[in-house]
Amino acid sequence: MPRPGVDISLVEVAPARTPPTDTGVFFAVGPASQGDPTQAVLCRSMAEFEAKFGARVTYSYLWDAMDCFYKEGGSNVYIARVVGPAPVTATVTLKDGSNANTLQVLANSPGAWGNNLRIAVSQGSVGGTFVLTVSDNLGNILEVSRDLVDEADAINWSYASDYIDLVDVGTALSDPAVVAATALIGGTDDNTNITEANWTTALALFTNDLGPGQVAMPGRTTAAAQANLLAHASSFNRVALIDGTDSGSKATLKAVAQGLRGVPNARHAAFFAPWAVVPGLVAGTTRTVPWSAIEAGIIARNDASGLSPNVAAAGIQYGQALYPIALSQKKWSDADRAEMNATGVNINVQSFGGIMAYGYRTLTDPNQDPNWIQFSNARLYMAIVADADAVGENYVFSQIDGKGVTIGAFGGALASMLMNYYNEGSLYGESPDQAFAVDTGPSVNTPETIANGELHAVLRVKMSPFAEWVNIEIVKRLITDIL
Repeated sequence: MPRPGVDISLVEVAPARTPPTDTGVFFAVGPASQGDPTQAVLCRSMAEFEAKFGARVTYSYLWDAMDCFYKEGGSNVYIARVVGPAPVTATVTLKDGSNANTLQVLANSPGAWGNNLRIAVSQGSVGGTFVLTVSDNLGNILEVSRDLVDEADAINWSYASDYIDLVDVGTALSDPAVVAATALIGGTDDNTNITEANWTTALALFTNDLGPGQVAMPGRTTAAAQANLLAHASSFNRVALIDGTDSGSKATLKAVAQGLRGVPNARHAAFFAPWAVVPGLVAGTTRTVPWSAIEAGIIARNDASGLSPNVAAAGIQYGQALYPIALSQKKWSDADRAEMNATGVNINVQSFGGIMAYGYRTLTDPNQDPNWIQFSNARLYMAIVADADAVGENYVFSQIDGKGVTIGAFGGALASMLMNYYNEGSLYGESPDQAFAVDTGPSVNTPETIANGELHAVLRVKMSPFAEWVNIEIVKRLITDIL
């Protein structure tokens, strides 16, 4: 592009003008039949997910998880596709009129899915042009190019293709010869060799600039995976939704939760059991799916309705699931539920005519870190961090004047942000000054920090708890007694 000048391009999603603050976003990691494994991809509907990551496969819970997330009312999810250590992209090379290589056609992501693609070359409607047609192995036409004038034009067209990429492999510029639909071959996603390191690599695609939200590896129950989720949530200001093994054993679930209590950052995660049973893809059948995506959908639905992140997505009011028809394990007794709740296992129940989460604790040890037992407070902390970041970005590069105008405005903006949480009841106190405090005074912004180009603030907050136990006493009196 010559400089000076103007460059205009088409993008799918406009860049954020301020740091993202939507706490209802879901971040999901898992294997899929297709999709770019090198970047996190935003999907806003099941149709968009299938277009980018393909149809349901038997070796992954990701498709079912997304199906449940959207049916529960979720809207925005970032997907990180997991592939094995040596994935291969399906390909075929087109020849020119002299049978020399001209264009290499590659599926636009690795995987066996690309082996179902076909590429055909036909004459264009204008002399000297050609047309590329992408179809599937059943003969269904997926994509047809415009009239292309040369190799470079074809490569430029492929940048917007949903299926293929083109690379010039010829020694001279020459158009591809007319050819019938020809299969791409050699694609594999190496699923059978996926290691924990591959899952970790995919999780790392959810970078800090994508904002807050819930992160999960639906159905992934290894200790290493769970520890990675906790570490990620802490580092990137998110919360982790941990799936317990699909087990009816109280001892098994307690052991997993208690083991995670020893993992750093346990206050950033919640552990749910059992899994859910949802309608199958064929009438009269069912599927068993991990709870994490259902809980993410419930949370997203609540957030979108205007509820505070500090409102527990649990119980009859705000924890009801819309899609499940049953739970995967038998009902535990009240005593068993209380015992598991005390160890950090949030039990999902079928009660009051519906299916709901009926626990909302973090995995922190209440004896070691009692201030962070409630998962709602973990989500509120996440929201405050995201909002404070957005406020702070507005003051980066602001001049710090000697009259304190900038410092005062900075403190006022933070106080206004916290006042919103106080007004919705998320911060606890009879008055704002009992619920939160913002300090940007001279003990925080010293002459030394100001000279160093730094702007500081200290926020102190009291987060409102939720009622985990409701106790009602009834006293029967004689009709002649005074109440």
